[in-house]
Amino acid sequence: MAHRHSHGGGVLMLDTLAARSGLRNVSPGLKTGFCVLVLLLCVGASDAVVGIFVALSMVLFMGLLGKTPMDHIAKLLKIPLLFLCVSCLVILLEVVREPLGLWQLKLGSWWLCVTADSLHRAVTLFFQAMGAVCCLYALSTTTPMPQIIEVLRRCHVPELVIELMYLIYRYLFVLLEVQRQLTVAATARLGYVGLRRSVSTAGRVSGTLLASSFRRSRACFDAMESRGYDGKLAFLSHAPRLRPGHLLATVAYVLALLGLIFVRKGWLCP
Repeated sequence: MAHRHSHGGGVLMLDTLAARSGLRNVSPGLKTGFCVLVLLLCVGASDAVVGIFVALSMVLFMGLLGKTPMDHIAKLLKIPLLFLCVSCLVILLEVVREPLGLWQLKLGSWWLCVTADSLHRAVTLFFQAMGAVCCLYALSTTTPMPQIIEVLRRCHVPELVIELMYLIYRYLFVLLEVQRQLTVAATARLGYVGLRRSVSTAGRVSGTLLASSFRRSRACFDAMESRGYDGKLAFLSHAPRLRPGHLLATVAYVLALLGLIFVRKGWLCP
């Protein structure tokens, strides 16, 4: 059984999953273009069925072809799911003066209602966003960061933007590990027993984390300079070649998605 690596108290290292992915030898340019195109089609379609199709196909793309364990995928999707549920709940509920729609709850002189229109908007937004999130995860769990950076350089993205993106990405995991260590130490000292003590401990942990982040940043910069950093990050990256079979499979999927969008929009009906 493959060793499962987690980081930062359950936050998975996406680059570790990408390095072990069954699709790591597929052209990164093809995967990037494919995921971005599917994401744009999913968002542009504004249709729940299209969103469901994209989300499920991207999960299968990660699980069956990318060999990413399904429990890892579930952990990755847990936070976006929670965020989307809260966001769509706001769209689902309407505050009106008169009872209307599919469900009503009286709140004083006002009514909290769910209408057919608000239900349709909430469901559409939920699956539309889930499809987009799954597209991004499909890219990040199958393409190592150095390959993504190489693709961005070929697209002539400014070097400063690329370096900031990479450094922020890497430093997030450093901070998560420090926060995990501080939380474990505080828990061992019963710092989270009771609401009042928990709030006080959380404040002290946050302050210590801020101070530690400055110390870690200086140490990381000194380490980069000692290794010859001159203002430009260099990566040793091997970009796999584009294979005709992969290109044909990508085109077939995009055509199938376009066909579904046309059917849902009624553009293929006489």
